[in-house]
Formats: sequence, C-alpha cells, structure tokens
Amino acid sequence: MATNTQIARELGISVATVSRALTRPEMVAADTRERILAKARALGLKPEVKGKLPSADKLLGVIIADLNNPFSAGILNAVSERAREDDVHVILGVSNESAVVERKLLSDFNHYDLMGLIAMPVGAPLTVNLNCRNVVTVDRPWEDKDYKCALLDNAKAVALAYEHLTARGHEHIAFLSGKSILYTFRERLQAARAYGLECFELDALEYSELYNQAIMRADILLKRPQERPTAIITANNAITSGVVYALTQRNVLMPQDMALVSIGDPDWCRFFPAPITAVKLPDMELGYCAYDMLKRADPRVQLIEPSLEIRSSS
Repeated sequence: MATNTQIARELGISVATVSRALTRPEMVAADTRERILAKARALGLKPEVKGKLPSADKLLGVIIADLNNPFSAGILNAVSERAREDDVHVILGVSNESAVVERKLLSDFNHYDLMGLIAMPVGAPLTVNLNCRNVVTVDRPWEDKDYKCALLDNAKAVALAYEHLTARGHEHIAFLSGKSILYTFRERLQAARAYGLECFELDALEYSELYNQAIMRADILLKRPQERPTAIITANNAITSGVVYALTQRNVLMPQDMALVSIGDPDWCRFFPAPITAVKLPDMELGYCAYDMLKRADPRVQLIEPSLEIRSSS
C-alpha cells in the first residue's frame, strides 16, 4: 500500500502537500491535486479525499498588499466577514508590495476555479492573464485593466489634513510619501503638490522600509537651521510611525514644536502623550464595498470618503 511519503517522493513534492490534497483539497491547486490522486492510484492506493472541495461559486481569491499595515488587515477582515456570511471559502495571498510575488500569486490562483478575485494591486502592469473574469480591485486599480474598483478618495484625504493645518495657522507644511509608483502614494502626492506643500517621496513601498526612511527624512527636517516646517502630513501608517519615532528621539513636542497629521488612523495613534490627529481611512467599508461589487455589474468604480479625527498632535 502506497504511503503519503512514497507519493511525495515519486512526484518530488512535500509530504505535507500530499496530506493536504487528501484531507483539505481546497488548499491545493487543482492540477497538483490531480497528479497526487493519479500517482496514488498508480501505486495501488485507492485514495479517498476526506475534505470537500468547494464548488466554483464558493471559492474566493484575495490578495492583500501588506498585513503589517493595519489598513490592509482591516480590508481583509471585512472581506472575510462577508465571505463567511455567504459560506464562501477564501484563498489568501500576501504580495508584500512585490510585483514579482504578485505575479506568482496570480499564476497560482489560475489553478483554481474562482467565483471572484479581490486584490490590492502593487501597481505594476498586470502581466498575468487571469482565468477569473470577476475581479474587483480595492484601494488601488490595475491601471491597464478595466476591472471594478473600490477606491478611497485620496484627494479628499489630503484636503482634510491640509485645510485643518492651515486653519491652525501653519504655512510651511511638509508632506512625506512613499514611492509614486504606487497608486495611492501618487494620488496623495499630486494633491499635496497642488496645495504647494514641500513634498518628499521616500524610495520605499513596504512597511518596514517606509518606517526606516521616514525616520531618516524627519531627522533631516528637524536638523534644518532655517525654514524648518511647522507641520508634517504623513501619507500612511508606516511613515507616521517613523516620524513619531524621530520626533520622540529629538524631544520635539507635538504640537508646540511640530504639528503632525497622519493619513491613516491605527489604534496606536491614540496612545501617545499627544494623540495623533488622523485622517480616518474606512478600511472595513472598502472591504465590504469590494465584496459587494463582485455581485454587481455597476458601478465600475466606487469612491469611499475619509474623515478627520482631530486630536492634540495638531
């Protein structure tokens, strides 16, 4: 009688993959699963798949950009909640803001018969031909494809921060963003430049890199002998955390020495001696919207508006 180890050795795959194919088939790509079953039969085993593979209308692919970012996690939580209500199984991929990883995930997802795909694209052109035709992008579009999109109003996010700070008398405001290759950063940078803010584009996309580069850029700004900004707007949570670290290291008080407004409102924004004023991004609402758009033909694009939470950092 063939064992999982024998099957794995014959096919050059892991024992864990063989075990999943027989016990949790929804976790294994269809062509791999069929190869395992065929090899098991050839070796004299009569395999019985213990798990129940979801039907095509019960399997949803989801690609999230960066689970280190609470914003991405909020979108995933909302999509997962909707999927549970419909008894839909979610296959999750995390790109970590890498176009290479994203392409690999999409190729893997093509092995499944999906009811739909919800994705936070990295921003690079889509080079994989998707078998799934029911695609919704969330927070960012694939700009070379006409897929349905659930998007944040990024111009409104910058406007809320800018108008709040100018109403408080700030004239020299710095804006720190990640690389403009990413749709959200590009949209926010364009809005900030339109207001005449002093803009800095960090050469980073992934959370930890943004954090480290934000520390260095904020430190440079704080060392300026003249024309130091009186306020900073940060384009996402990772940049906010880096700026706050730099301010703390230099004993710069908010808002007396520097005002700060964050685009993004993770829980930790409330826990500083001067809680951070933040543009609240409706991550859960974006996730719900993206899932609901899978079921509708229209609208093609749904814009979700942010709101401002004023605290003592500004």
